[in-house]
Amino acid sequence: MQTSQAQIQIEHVSRLFGQTAALDDVSVSLSKGDFSVLLGPSGCGKSTLLRLIAGLDRQTGGAIRIGGEDVGDRPPSMRDLSMVFQSYALFPHLSVAENILFGLKVRKVSKAERLARLDLVAAMMGLTPLLARKPSELSGGQQQRVALARAVISERPICLMDEPLSNLDAKLRADMRVELRAIQQKLGLTVVYVTHDQIEAMTMADKIIVMNAGRIEQVGTPEEVYARPATIFTAGFIGTPPMNLFPGRLFAGQDGLPQGVGDAQLIGLRPEDIHIAESGPEADTRGIEYLGADRLVSARLGDTDFIMRAPASAPPPPARFAFGWAQGRESIFDAATGARLTQFDHPTASNPKKDLTHETA
Repeated sequence: MQTSQAQIQIEHVSRLFGQTAALDDVSVSLSKGDFSVLLGPSGCGKSTLLRLIAGLDRQTGGAIRIGGEDVGDRPPSMRDLSMVFQSYALFPHLSVAENILFGLKVRKVSKAERLARLDLVAAMMGLTPLLARKPSELSGGQQQRVALARAVISERPICLMDEPLSNLDAKLRADMRVELRAIQQKLGLTVVYVTHDQIEAMTMADKIIVMNAGRIEQVGTPEEVYARPATIFTAGFIGTPPMNLFPGRLFAGQDGLPQGVGDAQLIGLRPEDIHIAESGPEADTRGIEYLGADRLVSARLGDTDFIMRAPASAPPPPARFAFGWAQGRESIFDAATGARLTQFDHPTASNPKKDLTHETA
């Protein structure tokens, strides 16, 4: 299947509903062949942005370009893209084959070409034995494959996905993440994927666009948004558990922090970068969760609660303990604005290994 030079450019896009801004001056470029994920909590504007790209809604201001061309006045059928919805949107009275072929029939593609494409896509998706069944006879994962097959068979270079895995259980979601990514890479699709699930974003994305309250907080690779969050929102949203944030005053006089860090800053530390030490700030243990390979230790330093991740093989901490952290792994933020202060970044800090294995259904 061929793809054109698909690229999506969002330029100063806003969307107002009355006096409420669902999107506020959003600009981002999504590259050809990338798996780009719009990630954020409910109500952040990610689905609104996806609908604007699709042409299902119209922006209040700004421009949307696909392949360099302004598509603001084009209907969805003229934007050279396909879409997979959260509900799958399958026709219950049609067979799997008829559901997959529906769009091609509407576009009056010849019968011979329709059947040739169906054979190819059904084999790719593992749906060949199921083509005669109705959607009610399929599992959730099989229905998801049918919806994806209907998008892929269109041979459109861009595929938009609106939380397509949210109706599946945890194990099936994990399996489908691998399948979706493999299909996207095999076909070279430009995918724009909406989710509130950071595990989906971190495991599938080439680029993550973190959104909050109608604005973009950060754009970067999974490694970048995890290791170097641009704002305290990203620091608190990405990671399981998220980054710990300490008022700078709690570390006053401690070794290991850059000069100039104090009351005007927040210190961010990932749970896996904190360890028990012979000296350092002294915290009180509040609880311990056993997770198999490791333990999560809930503790308190002054009036700030935090979490430390430790190997399960290590002795549990005492009721009161001193702690340190991996030098250069700290993130430092402006306490007033919430923005990352890059002048304090350690020049040789390596990316911490992210741990997103503890998924809940």
